Amino acid sequence: MGITVNVTRSSARTATIGIDAPPEIRILRKELFNGAVEKAIDFPSFEQAFGNVQREVHQLRNHLNTLNLGLQLYRQQMNAGLKEAADRTFSKVIHQLDCIEQHFGKRSEAIDAQMENPNLQSSVKLLLVEDDPDQRELLAGILSMRGCVVDCVASGNAAISYLDTNESPDYVLLDMQMADGDGASTIRQLRQCEASKNIRIVATSGKPPCDYGIAEGPNGFDRWFAKPLNTDGLLQYIQSDDNSIKPLAC
Repeated sequence: MGITVNVTRSSARTATIGIDAPPEIRILRKELFNGAVEKAIDFPSFEQAFGNVQREVHQLRNHLNTLNLGLQLYRQQMNAGLKEAADRTFSKVIHQLDCIEQHFGKRSEAIDAQMENPNLQSSVKLLLVEDDPDQRELLAGILSMRGCVVDCVASGNAAISYLDTNESPDYVLLDMQMADGDGASTIRQLRQCEASKNIRIVATSGKPPCDYGIAEGPNGFDRWFAKPLNTDGLLQYIQSDDNSIKPLAC
């Protein structure tokens, strides 16, 4: 389902986890609500989507089990010198492979079709704030390949300076764990800038927001993505917005 769960810390009786999921999947986390009333969940839609996934996984397992049994029988028949019987078994194995290709190949083609035109609108501009040079270069490359106009800085302090001298980006993609200008203080400074009112701040970290004392909202981040970063989920979040992003819960 495209969900990543990272166990970031554990003790005898508790564990801290980070969760990242596609934009259409809502994840309710107590520390992000700040006492606010939880919105109603569309359980029928969730159950229908989850049920479809369960059925497809079950169907795939059945196909794979049939393949496994067929290959075992084929090997035993070949070892016993029963070539004609082995040929019939092998034909059944090929049939199962065809079934998998016909059913799940269509799903793959549908996903590929969505990715054939992956570019974002050329107006989407993003400031990437990442102190690790390798991660910064690779992530900037991925975002650029998908149509983003990307500028990069290596620290939170550099991000503040960037906004003072450059046109405001649509998004700031911010690594929360940095040596020079940590993510939480950078977000607070960004939110105090007049130019940042129309900027969406997307925070990334292997730790949950509560570890940084920062929350979702007008004084915090607009979206939280756990590391390792799901770049497809990030780009879906940006694309789904159509230049008028509504913040999504982590």
